[in-house]
Amino acid sequence: MNSSLNRGLHRETVLGAGSAEETIARQHGSTGVYAGIRVEVRPLARGKGTMFVWAAGANIPARFAIAVARGVQDALSVGVLSGLDLTDVLISVEDGSYHDIDSSEAAFQDVAHKATTAAVRRANPTVLEAVSICRVTFPSAYAKAIQQMVSPQEGEYAPAESEFRNLSLTVTVPTSSVNNLLERVLVITNGQAKFSIESAGFRAKPDPPDAVNTWPSTT
Repeated sequence: MNSSLNRGLHRETVLGAGSAEETIARQHGSTGVYAGIRVEVRPLARGKGTMFVWAAGANIPARFAIAVARGVQDALSVGVLSGLDLTDVLISVEDGSYHDIDSSEAAFQDVAHKATTAAVRRANPTVLEAVSICRVTFPSAYAKAIQQMVSPQEGEYAPAESEFRNLSLTVTVPTSSVNNLLERVLVITNGQAKFSIESAGFRAKPDPPDAVNTWPSTT
């Protein structure tokens, strides 16, 4: 997966459910390190962000809860595909184990990170891209040129109520291409177009790219 994706315009998410159980158990001379955890990951509806659930009960002492939450967040901030933040994901800490002497905050933060990453990998991860809704109003004389330019994008023409016989176009495009679309529209229409942009959240990044749509004819 491409590791150079813009973090501001892309996210990772999961399409399915996944779980992972991880344990850290090491001995350094007379000092031991121990922490165990089981994490489950499930998808949320698009635009919901992230949800953290604690369901481990007393199997992980309360004094380690913050460390576990940090480990989970560390994993969510780098994803598993392209180093992107994860979104629209529920993470539930389901179970765990500890040692009265050998367990520590550092151990639980580490094991939570590992378990969350493993669970996400098993939950069919994918990349999302930011999309924007662009609305363009332009003189009908430029209809053919505009149609040819934006035909590979999702959208539809809608007549605009105007005594000057303007037309309107609403199209959903990757946010990364909005500036280029704006420039091309203004060049084609000699600056006579009106252009508005509205954020539309994220959608699955097409791979391969979006298919070319067939557009209705204009008169």
